[in-house]
Formats: sequence, C-alpha cells, structure tokens
Amino acid sequence: MSEQQSFIVTARKWRPLRFSDVVGQDHVTTTLKNAIASGRIHHAYLFTGPRGVGKTTCARILARALNCENPQDNEPCNTCQTCRDVLDGRSVDVIEIDGASNNSVDDVRKLRDNAKYAPMHGTYKMYIIDEVHMLSTAAFNALLKTLEEPPAHLVFVFATTEIHKVPATILSRCQRFDFRRMEVSSIVNHLGTIAEAEGVTIDEASLVAIARKADGSMRDSQSIFDQVVSFCGMNITSGAVADALHLIDADFFFELSDAAASHNVSRMFDLSRQVIQRGYDLQECLVGLLEHYRNILTVMSTGSTELIDGAASTLERYAAEAQRTNQADVIRRMNLISNGEAVLRQNPPQPRVRFEFTLVQLASMDSAVDLGDLLDRLSAPGTSAPVGGVSMAIRVGPRRRVASSEQRVASSEQRVVSSEQPTATATATATATANSNSPLKKVSSLSAKIRSKGAPVSSLSSRNLAEKWSGVLEALPEHLAFVRSSVRQGLLVVDLSDVGLVLRPSADVIHHRLADQLNDLKEHLATVYGTAVGVHLMPARSSSEQQRLTANSQQHQLTGNSQQLTGNSQQLTASGEQGAGSASPLPIEETLVRLFNAKKVTVFNGSGA
Repeated sequence: MSEQQSFIVTARKWRPLRFSDVVGQDHVTTTLKNAIASGRIHHAYLFTGPRGVGKTTCARILARALNCENPQDNEPCNTCQTCRDVLDGRSVDVIEIDGASNNSVDDVRKLRDNAKYAPMHGTYKMYIIDEVHMLSTAAFNALLKTLEEPPAHLVFVFATTEIHKVPATILSRCQRFDFRRMEVSSIVNHLGTIAEAEGVTIDEASLVAIARKADGSMRDSQSIFDQVVSFCGMNITSGAVADALHLIDADFFFELSDAAASHNVSRMFDLSRQVIQRGYDLQECLVGLLEHYRNILTVMSTGSTELIDGAASTLERYAAEAQRTNQADVIRRMNLISNGEAVLRQNPPQPRVRFEFTLVQLASMDSAVDLGDLLDRLSAPGTSAPVGGVSMAIRVGPRRRVASSEQRVASSEQRVVSSEQPTATATATATATANSNSPLKKVSSLSAKIRSKGAPVSSLSSRNLAEKWSGVLEALPEHLAFVRSSVRQGLLVVDLSDVGLVLRPSADVIHHRLADQLNDLKEHLATVYGTAVGVHLMPARSSSEQQRLTANSQQHQLTGNSQQLTGNSQQLTASGEQGAGSASPLPIEETLVRLFNAKKVTVFNGSGA
C-alpha cells in the first residue's frame, strides 16, 4: 500500500481508545468508570456539547468497556476479539446510526424490532445514535416506549450538539452528560504531544495560534494541525502558521495599540493600508484588537496574566504594556472599537472608510487624567505635571481676588467668584472667599481638596448649568426620581448660579430625602456636566414663606391678564357688594382684591334673587 493510501488523518489516528486518554472531560469519564465498577449501568445516556469534544469517542469507549472480555481497571483492553470488532466497525452488538439520515418512523420501527434480540458475543447490545436531534417528532414518539422499558441487554447512547431540539420526554428518560469546550492550554498540551510523536518541530506560539483558531474543538485543532504541517513541513514557525491560516498575529495588534498611545494618526493609516493589502477581514481585525485591549485590561485589573491565552513571550509583553497604560483610556478605546465593529457587522457601504475612521478615533483620543494623581502632583510647588500628554507649568498659591457683584445666594450667605486673566501657560491657583466670617455650605472632601489645591469647584457658569438642566432631570436614576417629580410639582425650587446649585425644598420630608441622597445627586451632576458641581441644600421653607412664594407666583401669572380682569370688575353692580358681605371670600378673591384694588360684588339674575 502506498504512503498516500496509508495516511490517516490526525483526528482519527489519535482518537482516544481508553477513558484515561480523553482530554478535558474528566467529569464524564470518571462517572462512566465508576458506573461500570459498581454495575450501575443506565439503559440510556445522552451526550451533549460542542463539536469535536469527544461525545462519539466516549460512546465507543463505553461500548467496548461494557463488552470487553479482559477489562483493565474498568477500561477496555482493545486487544480481545470483541474490542477489535468494535474498533474495526464490524461488531453486530454495537450499532452506530446517523440520526440525520435515519430519522423516520420506519427507521425507528426497525430499530425497535431488532433491539429485542440478545447480543451475539458481548454482554450488552448498544445503539449509538449520533445527531439525535435530527429525528422527527414522530420518530421520537415511536422510541419512547422502548426507551422507557428496554430489555435488560439494551443500552442507548444519544449524541447531539443541539440539546434544545431534543424533546423533554426523551431527556427525562436519559442520563445527561454535558461535554465542555476544550481549554486552549489542554489543546496546546495535546498537540505538543502529537507533534513530538510525529517528529514535527513546532514552537509554543504556533500551538497557541492553532488552539485559538480551533475555538474549543479538539478535532478542529487536529485538522488545522494537518493543514499547517502540509504548508510548513516538519518545521513550523508562528509566522508560517499565520500565513497558512491567514491570521493577524499579536505583533500587529501591539503596533496598533502603540500608535493609539502615541496619537500617531499617520501610522494608523499605514496599518490600515496593511490590513487591506493582506486581505484581512476588517471586522475580524477589530474583534482581535478588542480582545487585545481586553488582555491589557485583565492584567491591569488582576495584576497577573493567568486570564490570557498566549505564549510566554506574549504574556510578558502584555504585562509590560499594562504598566504604561491608563485603565480609563483602555476602557474608552474598547468602547470605540465596539462601536466600530457593530457598524461593520451591518455591512455598510465603504467599510474601509469606517474602519479607518475607527482607528483614527483611537489615535486622536485625548488621554485621561486621574484627578487624584493630578492633585498629588499639584502639591509640589513649581513642578511641571503632564496633563493629557501635555506638560503644564504648575504654580500653587493664592491668586488675586476680585469680588464680583450680585453673587448673593441667600440673605445669610455670600460667595465671591475669583477671576484672573489667563496666561500662555495653564496655571492652577487657589481660590479664597471674600469674607471668612460669612457662613458657607458644607462641601465634600473632594471639593475641599480641590479648593485647597487652588482649583475651582466648577468651571461652569449659570448659563451652562441651565442649558443642561432638563437633561439632568431626565437622566436621573430611579432612586433619584423624586427630585424630578418634586421640581415639576413645585415642591423643590432650584437656583442656578455661577457657584453651583441651591436646593430649596418646601417640606421637611423632601429635605431629609435630599440630605440622604445628596452624594448620589452630586455624582450624577458630575457625570452629566463632566465636572464637579457645588450643591447647597437649604432647610425646608416655613408655611409663611411658602404662602409668600405662592402669592408671588400667582402675581406673575395674573399680571398679563390684569387689564381684562379690571374691565370685567367695572361691570359688577354695587348692590351685589352688599349681598356678598355675608360670605367668606375665596383665596383667589383675596388675591384679586389685593392686586387690583377691586371690589367684590354679586351679580343678580333676572328674577331679582
């Protein structure tokens, strides 16, 4: 027989022959071996899981183990006549059926008629039905009776990749075993053993690339291994594997992240051109780049590389990259990449332009600055602290104070807004109050720290606050929704000024709820406005003050209609004034009398009543 005719693919040549040879499914093999040892053999087993993880292999090993003439530690010997017949596929006691091509009621009827006959050589007669979910509903129903009360010598093994298509009546009659996806490390170790036995030289990076390409399937990894050996020969390198499988190697993703970190837009265009010229899928490139930043984020969050699948050299690069990267920048870049990948997934016109736009956004994104680190650097006078990639001259000290007019928030408190002409270099200075004896609101620790370093609490003016105020109310989280309803019902008055917000509740219950949720409200304001906003909570208004505010509001609403009301009041008769003296006036009547100096009269009907 020629070499071409004698060649057996790796997936078949290295198919496990014993339970101990099965990789990554210890929970299944251990249970089956213990069942054989204790004699607790179930009449129906259901193996489910992804493709290429050992479902059919375990079914065949179980068939040989149950019928083996010389079992060894509950494992088949694979040398006796019964085991050899099963391995060669000529056993009459172990029947494998393809559920996709034998899915009718007639096929199940034939199976049921043959199942009643005892095995010829072994102890059990076994039916292995692969892709059992392909059976028709009628075929499943025809199998129920035999499956529920089979003969003592009969064992069923069902294998499927789509367990949700199997009826519940079948599931309830079987022992179910869920096979796991193969881990990258398990595939790498097994492929390394195969390569060593076959005399193939391959590096770790190549094994990892093959394992990742297999997507958790051992059979897929072995098929890819055959393909790579055919392309590279007996000496395999990571570069050759990338060319054979048309993969984007990790070095390219590191180049992309370096260009993004250095804000090199021209380099991004060059790398985008390389992606197009090499024929890589643009969406797959963004998915790989997203995973690249995910690996960096895991190292930054956990401090280790255990959650990354890669060669040792690649893990070292990720550890070094995490040391010089800001976590906020990584999250923002991942968000941009996710948005770009979602757009490409819809097959839009000009995908190259959209791909390049995503890369340019990554390179043009400003670096995030941690406020705590910045304040620590501000504590050293005369130092130069880089902010967002730009070096800034820092001078800490009191600035010239200029008292602005009409900055009165209430009669009992006053603030002075400091101002200074901006210079060529950004300068951080400390603000001071105009009157140290005037009562000020209690500020948070963050605001106090910022003020102590000379930075303003907020750079927003009252106009800026007012422009986004409706958005603030609409975006309030659920536990702060009472603020929106209180404002709309007039139970909470909010004053916007250049120094922040002043909250004036009308009732103690609203005041107490605001006091409990004040920190959450400040965090929400900082999220919407992009900076810290000062918030001062006033005590609840008294009843007299509430009446005064109500009267002022009514005066404002009735001013536009004053002429019409005055004209109508002249039409009232004097006789009605005497008749009205006996009835108590309504609140609106009192308001009209006070505002327009009107007289209350009574209009008589035609009968003189």
